Amino acid sequence: MAPHDDRAPGPEERESLSLALVTGLSVVSSILGRALAPALPGSVAGITGWIKAFDRVSGFLAQLFAIAGILIATRMVTSALRSNAYDLLFKVVAVPVTILVGLLVMMRMRIDYSEPRGSLALALASGALALAATPRLVQSARTRAVGLVLALTGLGGLLHAVGQGLALSANLEALPDRFVAARVFETASFALGVLAAGCAAAWLFGKGSTSWLKLLALVLAATLFSHAAVLGSGPNARLYEVLASRSLGYLLRQPAPYLPGLLSGIIILLQFILAAWLVLARRPSSVRLVLSLCLISAGATDIPLLALALTLAALTARAPLGSEAPTRGPQPSTVSPGALPRATP
Repeated sequence: MAPHDDRAPGPEERESLSLALVTGLSVVSSILGRALAPALPGSVAGITGWIKAFDRVSGFLAQLFAIAGILIATRMVTSALRSNAYDLLFKVVAVPVTILVGLLVMMRMRIDYSEPRGSLALALASGALALAATPRLVQSARTRAVGLVLALTGLGGLLHAVGQGLALSANLEALPDRFVAARVFETASFALGVLAAGCAAAWLFGKGSTSWLKLLALVLAATLFSHAAVLGSGPNARLYEVLASRSLGYLLRQPAPYLPGLLSGIIILLQFILAAWLVLARRPSSVRLVLSLCLISAGATDIPLLALALTLAALTARAPLGSEAPTRGPQPSTVSPGALPRATP
């Protein structure tokens, strides 16, 4: 029988646990705040108490995620500035982006908040930081999956911001052609989100037949939910179908991409399921947390708290918690500077 370890967890373990809890908060608050809480009002009579309860819980979790996320992001960007291991481009982008995202999030700590100019600034800033964090990650085979998912999510966020800006100007100036262009950009952003989810799934489930059966089960669950949502928009729908329809409706992108609604719903739900699956581990690695934060924020970085999620993903990937302290002598390392180790899923 192995002896019991009574040692207190070190600073690195505590900080990793904090990041895991914050990532879990981002997933739960996204599900409650973006889908379930707004879907309840008007779905059925006599549930006013439940509606108020879900709204309060959603708001509390969103505020908790905002405060904890800003504190962790500040800690990581400060660590990156003190270290010599990170390139100048990453430092130059990380500081203003973290400040901007932190300020906008503190101004309105709601998961469903969307204000046009601030939303576009959030999407552009967090996407730029994700792209700035990518180059060194893709250089190492051990962190290439993280780098690819970050790059795809960041570029998708930038295209989403362009699409949102075009859609906004099209509505204000009544320009149908510009709205078509907005949908084209949104379709490209959605396609990048699909590739990001595919990379994350390939990293998570590997090549084993059992693992791929798990992935198939997740796809089947997303398909069944999306099918229920389609039925929920018709007559004589059951309550769970109505809730599924309303919840998925709040998750679908605007402007809508040029894809069938059923397929869009399946992919968005699969992203949520994968994000939750990545967090549900006894001690999730930093890689799993980065991938989860990317998936939960894909295509929604115009929402302040999800822009914070992508910012945390980029900072964690390039400036992991418990980062190296300054030392006088050389330290042996098998990992490239700023790279996360490739953990077993």
